[in-house]
Amino acid sequence: MQRVAAPLLAGLLAVVAAQESAAQWKPEKPVEFVVPVQGGGSLDQAARAVQQIWHDRKLVSVPVSVVNKPGGGQSLSTVYVHQAPGDPHRIGLVSSTLLSNHISGTTPLKYTDFSILGQLYTEYVVITVRADAAIATAADLVARLKPAPDALSVAVGSARGTTSHFGLAIPLKRAGVDIRRMRTVVFPSAPASMTSLLGGHVDVVTGPLTVADPHWRTGKLRILAITAPRRLAGDYATIPTWREQGIDVVVSNWRFIVAPPGLSKEQVRFWDDVFRRTVATPEWHKLLEKYQWVAEYIPSREGRRYLEQQDGEYRELLADLGLAK
Repeated sequence: MQRVAAPLLAGLLAVVAAQESAAQWKPEKPVEFVVPVQGGGSLDQAARAVQQIWHDRKLVSVPVSVVNKPGGGQSLSTVYVHQAPGDPHRIGLVSSTLLSNHISGTTPLKYTDFSILGQLYTEYVVITVRADAAIATAADLVARLKPAPDALSVAVGSARGTTSHFGLAIPLKRAGVDIRRMRTVVFPSAPASMTSLLGGHVDVVTGPLTVADPHWRTGKLRILAITAPRRLAGDYATIPTWREQGIDVVVSNWRFIVAPPGLSKEQVRFWDDVFRRTVATPEWHKLLEKYQWVAEYIPSREGRRYLEQQDGEYRELLADLGLAK
């Protein structure tokens, strides 16, 4: 009996040790935090802020580098993340192009082709023109585009079909503008589109508040509308919403974290815990206040359900824009 029991006990102990090891998984080599835009954009700012918090708080015990992979309407970064199946050391911060690039046929990759680690935060979109533009209000913009949708050039960062794009296209559609005829110009990033606006090369920019903010504060830009449900606080309280200007539209510019397919439950659990602890830090809350990001952290399991719902809505929106495959 003892000869049988000893090997059995040893086997059981080995299984328990393996389970404990798996449950306590942590990164074993440097982590790449991939963003789909050039340096300086909203997504880049967020990734570098998270990187700093992880370093200062020692939430991740290995080096973390932010890797910028712009191009392909943000599809190059998701392809790069997807190319490392089963590797939990490569994660990506993504926007709505995770859905729209597949729906429009830009990439065969769907959100279900990734390990979803959850939503980090969300933010709202602003519509901006130069301070010396003849367009003073959102109503002026609608009046100009309703009879001639291509009368003005509209710049977006990274890709068509993003929530930045939706932030103008949806309210214009509801106001009776033929949004398929909009003259949309795509730039590599939101800062690049803003530079073009300041230089007088495009007429309107739709994008994150964080990118418009410094130029708005110096009086170079006029913000016509924000896609928030109500006015923001502090200095931003002067920016009107679409709703109060007669168009009942709210557009949330969500930011999700994804990883390659095939991560284990233990690896997803590790990243869930890291991001949960990250968004609870005072440093993160200061960043939310600074950039007017919205604290809407969603863990991995709920995140996948959220993206499933968003995918259905995006198919309808992209069809309206003539961008659905």
